[in-house]
Amino acid sequence: MIRVLVISGLLALCAGCCSSEYNARVLNPWGNADAKVLKSWLDTYTNVLMVCVYEHHWEDQGADSFSHSKGTVVRVYKGVWRVSDRIAFGEHLDSPAPTNPASVIGYLAFVVTNEHTNTEIGLDTGEITPCDAEYAPALDCIYPRRSP
Repeated sequence: MIRVLVISGLLALCAGCCSSEYNARVLNPWGNADAKVLKSWLDTYTNVLMVCVYEHHWEDQGADSFSHSKGTVVRVYKGVWRVSDRIAFGEHLDSPAPTNPASVIGYLAFVVTNEHTNTEIGLDTGEITPCDAEYAPALDCIYPRRSP
């Protein structure tokens, strides 16, 4: 009897990832209302990572700017990167560099890319997202942790 209750509870938790209420609450920060849509977009990338930034600076190019970051992979949702791998990435922005940018050292970010290299990866808009409590649950739902 207990086994049936435990299995039923686990199935109910898994079904929660597919409910419309769950989708509205959890997937909304990603701009999606459906887990299938978000997964379909993520499937266009080879790697879905959580990175801790340890170095960051701006390159001002007048009307444009470029941010350069280095980080350590702290979670691999999908792909060939490994936890503790070092990653460098840059992002082109259509605005001047901030005059007094907030430090992002120690912050977590989600990075999606098709590359696995030890040189800097150029990221497009949307390929880096700040990691916060609103964004993580959707990725946890789509890419549950695997047992080692």
